[in-house]
Amino acid sequence: MKFALSLLLFGFAITYHANAQSQKSLDSLENVFKASDDDKEKLKISGDLCWSYGSVNFDKALFYGREELQLAQKLKDSVSVALAYSDIGNTYTRVNNLKEALVYHLKSYTLRDKLGLKAKAAGSISNISVIYKQMGNYKEALVYMHRSLKIYEDAGDEVKQALVLGNIGNLYIDYKKYDAAKETLDRTISLAKKTNSTSTLANAYSGLMNYYFHQNKLDQALQHGVMSANLLKQLNKQSDLAVLYNSIGQVYYEKNKYPEAMKYYNNSLDIRLFMKDKLGIASCYKNIGACYAELKDLVKAEKYIKDAIALFKEINAKDYLIEANEMLAGVYETKNDFIGSLKAYKESIEMKDSVYNKQSSDKINEMQIAYQTEKKIQQIALLNKENKIQKLVLFKRNIFLGVIAGLLVITLLLSYLFYNRYKLKQEARLQLEVISQQDLATKAVLNAEENERKRISGELHDGLGQMFSAVKMNLSALTESLNFKDEHSKEMFGKTMNLVDESCKEVRVISHQMAPNVLLKSGLAAAIRDFISKIDSRKLKINLETVGLQERLDQNIETVLYRVIQETVNNVIKHSGANSLDIQLNKDEDGINAMIEDNGRGFDATHLDKFEGIGLKNIRSRVNFLKGNVGFSSRPGSGTLVAIFIPF
Repeated sequence: MKFALSLLLFGFAITYHANAQSQKSLDSLENVFKASDDDKEKLKISGDLCWSYGSVNFDKALFYGREELQLAQKLKDSVSVALAYSDIGNTYTRVNNLKEALVYHLKSYTLRDKLGLKAKAAGSISNISVIYKQMGNYKEALVYMHRSLKIYEDAGDEVKQALVLGNIGNLYIDYKKYDAAKETLDRTISLAKKTNSTSTLANAYSGLMNYYFHQNKLDQALQHGVMSANLLKQLNKQSDLAVLYNSIGQVYYEKNKYPEAMKYYNNSLDIRLFMKDKLGIASCYKNIGACYAELKDLVKAEKYIKDAIALFKEINAKDYLIEANEMLAGVYETKNDFIGSLKAYKESIEMKDSVYNKQSSDKINEMQIAYQTEKKIQQIALLNKENKIQKLVLFKRNIFLGVIAGLLVITLLLSYLFYNRYKLKQEARLQLEVISQQDLATKAVLNAEENERKRISGELHDGLGQMFSAVKMNLSALTESLNFKDEHSKEMFGKTMNLVDESCKEVRVISHQMAPNVLLKSGLAAAIRDFISKIDSRKLKINLETVGLQERLDQNIETVLYRVIQETVNNVIKHSGANSLDIQLNKDEDGINAMIEDNGRGFDATHLDKFEGIGLKNIRSRVNFLKGNVGFSSRPGSGTLVAIFIPF
């Protein structure tokens, strides 16, 4: 059976509130809310109730979240309106209603950004990143997480840094970058302990459980899962406990300890039933059914899996339906119920192409109707003789006409579908051809530019460079035969020789920079190391970090990135006044990321057009040639970050 150990991170990555309160405290707050006539007091209480009930009671959390929003709008308090949007988004996230959650968190972020609330906006960014992660959009999730982390690092907020780092660590696991995940989660634990952030610590332990699960170190996974569960119990975070219990159950399932697994699945189910989390309830049913199947209790296995399928159908969770139907087919096969097994398997196939299967189902129904009709006709023919035969002939004719009409309609429909498909294929083929021509044009421009650089480099080296060398040689030969009038003349001649020597060196350096041999021979990483090794580290210390560049990249990508980094470093030296520069190159399956960050004087990136000279335009045009994107993040006194992404 296919399992994906995915722990809910949302409860740890959201805007700070007090820890979940006891039911007695919540009842007391509700009484105060009902008795109060002060809208400002009711606004604060409704927000606290929405947050606190978010982990234990979805209906009440949503009710108080909407009350909070109405009160904030009534008071025309934009800051509180943004907070209410965020609280409602949090409530929807805890029951896996991700579409609604994303809508409210985007509203919260837009308003906070408009109001200039950078720290609060960073919290919304963090929430959005977690939702994208849960939706499987890992690329967008990682972008939002790093934006949030940068804001918290600039603000020196270690509590929030730990929150975001925990989410990044778990996202690295989804990317299968396990070493980076372990390092990030260890850093999260250190910061969480330093700042006494219990929620963040619980998140980090659950992340390590996920990490050890993927490393097949199941005992260590259980150890960290129990550590996380103990902390979540202290915080009374029921929705997060539900997900964690389900994950611990999966670990026991992998250890073939099915009774222990079912114990945790049932604990998770109890919470999710109370929270009305339909996706979570169905997932628990499916997992419990899988355990009963392994224990050969096929009756209970069938019941739970069928209950799961019913809920998955209700919420249209097609991916889960495919897996659940395949699981049900396996149960039927074990029972030697091959008809049931075939039916369940067919239902899993139907999820993959609903339109095709609908047409197939309609045809089967038509054939069954025709068969039953024919059977009845034969019975009528046997029971009724001459008088009923005439009615039978008429009935057959009507059926024939109906079938002909039906076939005509189906033929027209299929013709339209085939024509539409052909049209779409033609449009797609044309689009591919346009993209292909654009790619060829891009490569031609880059090749032409690089060839021109090589030609100029050769001219400088073989032409002007040789002439300077000849001048130097001739002047050196004249030294012995010249009689200088005085020391001043001799000194001027020496300075002239030095200038000629410096000119030779300068021509050689320019020639090598225009066409670096090390880039052609050894690749991008070696070429950049060679380039920065020639820069005086006493004036500018450069740190270079590369990941995934063991193999050579496409020549155009290597050339563009080398030129862009060369131009950026030169800009730092000329304009920033920095004494430290970090360069990171990270290659993954989607493309290559380049991050260049200095600690110089910076500039106002919101008015980039005022600073955009030839150098920045060259950087943009080169990256755009390869369909990549480049971003600049800077503010006066805080250095500059240049982020580049080039897709494969």
